[in-house]
Amino acid sequence: MPLRKSILVTLLLALLTAGALSAQPAAPPSHWTDSYVMANGIRIHYWRTGGDKPPLIMAHGSSDDGLCWTNLAIELQGGFDIILPDARGHGLTDPYTAADPVDVQAEDLAGLIRELKLENPVLMGHSMGSSAVAMFAAKYPDVPRAVVLEDPGLVRRRRPGAAYDAEEARAKRRAQIIERNQMSPGEIVAICMKNTPNWGLSECQFWAPSKRRHHPSTTLRRLGERPPMTELLPQITAPTLILKADAEAELQERNEEVASLLPNGKIVHIEGAGHNVRRDQKQRLLDVLKPFLAGLE
Repeated sequence: MPLRKSILVTLLLALLTAGALSAQPAAPPSHWTDSYVMANGIRIHYWRTGGDKPPLIMAHGSSDDGLCWTNLAIELQGGFDIILPDARGHGLTDPYTAADPVDVQAEDLAGLIRELKLENPVLMGHSMGSSAVAMFAAKYPDVPRAVVLEDPGLVRRRRPGAAYDAEEARAKRRAQIIERNQMSPGEIVAICMKNTPNWGLSECQFWAPSKRRHHPSTTLRRLGERPPMTELLPQITAPTLILKADAEAELQERNEEVASLLPNGKIVHIEGAGHNVRRDQKQRLLDVLKPFLAGLE
């Protein structure tokens, strides 16, 4: 076979192999278990690492599900029994309804904790999950052993202008969700690898199935009514660590000003990280997170 043709064949086989690998379903460690509880009026699905260890609940971000924490949970499972719930309208948990109150995700966490009979769990949340964890910790300050917030929205964004049509925005978002629901796992992994190659294939393989399960009912979430972090943080008495995305000096200063409202907490901006801090800079995040968790009484 001529050399040029041989090189082309080799490249083609490599591409086909990469595509086949990216389409493979992601699987958590074999000893993890998954189950459901009935709590707060719905069926909540969760994964659990197990073991006679202190409990740690990880609340994922919007459009993700519990297994999107897998690679970080593997790093921490030696010291914790980690519970990875699917939020309402995500994964295998029941969808939203128009009657759900603004703090419904916090109450879902409360229901999960009661049903599993967890004592003083550590609660960690990312983005949407950080809002749920903060609301929970503010409402039930004696329950968390500690709180970790991955890139919460500390500084409120400006409200949309008069021309903003909320229903039109919801309809557009619903269409986007349904479009991704219908994509193949391989297509979604390819999008992930193209847009965020630094995450690596494994993260994208766990990310992809969550997009296929993401329910369009999540457009019913009442985001504008959520209390600001300036109201919630002063009520959180548990030791708290905020792991924030990298930012310019002015925004870092504003974030630190809000974080200073914590009675017992600190903020760390993770160099080089965007909104998905653990995916963008996992080792730098672990370098801060592990000592914090190890220092808990």
